Amino acid sequence: MSSGAGSRRPREPPEHELQRRREQKRRRHDAQQLQQLKHLESFYEKPPPGFIKEDETKPEDCIPDVPGNEHAREFLAHAPTKGLWMPLGREVKVMQCWRCKRYGHRTGDKECPFFIKGNQKLEQFRVAHEDPMYDIIRENKRHEKDVRINRRHA
Repeated sequence: MSSGAGSRRPREPPEHELQRRREQKRRRHDAQQLQQLKHLESFYEKPPPGFIKEDETKPEDCIPDVPGNEHAREFLAHAPTKGLWMPLGREVKVMQCWRCKRYGHRTGDKECPFFIKGNQKLEQFRVAHEDPMYDIIRENKRHEKDVRINRRHA
């Protein structure tokens, strides 16, 4: 009587057996990684036991509820909070325009009602002075001028 001869698998060629073992090892490794990620995601996203939410802040709360800001508040209220920072391919800007005082764009953006209005010389002055590099560039030009003057007199 043969002991367990029927339960044995036929002998595979060594390369097939090696390939099968590698595939099983890869699947096991992938499953372990997936379990770790699921654990981290569920563990770190859940509040600790006994935690009571008192006042949950919403993204649209950072924009005042005044006329003119309804569009920006409405967009932020329904924008996804996880995943992409540009929901639906649209950039979310939580910032206030210095000129019109509305939220959702910056000074000089095309959405601003004051875009390219008023005195063009004042507009160029404003753009230059809002540029963070303006002072550095002006200082470099002044330094180059002083160096040229010192070379002439030396």
